Amino acid sequence: MSYHLEVAYHNDQAVTELRTRDDVDRFVDELLAAGPDHTAATAYAIDPDEGREFPNHELTIGASAQTGLGAVRYSGEEGAYYLKGAQANPDGVTFAYFGTAHEFPADAEVPLSLVRQALWGLLTSCGERPSGLSWTETD
Repeated sequence: MSYHLEVAYHNDQAVTELRTRDDVDRFVDELLAAGPDHTAATAYAIDPDEGREFPNHELTIGASAQTGLGAVRYSGEEGAYYLKGAQANPDGVTFAYFGTAHEFPADAEVPLSLVRQALWGLLTSCGERPSGLSWTETD
């Protein structure tokens, strides 16, 4: 597989390339330790041989060390989707992307294992919406 994920969450950090499950796990752990201004990241599956300037998809994740929960939103040519959690958070679901609040639907909190699974699925699907997860369409 020539694809890799390019992920970013902090101006002081270079774009990171993820190629393996271990890379995905390390990145989520890094995001959990990054502090309150950097709890969300974007990911793109990139094929360096394809030469596309802009990917036609985006996976945005959030991860909270405090709650042990995260959130996942996928946008692509077929629409926008998020992983729906078991309950709605009455305070809303917000993660900080490059220091700016990034809101998710109130019922978007999911276990971090699903955040990791979505990242890995983005890589193995070469940028398609990861399969095997319960996606809900959003605006």
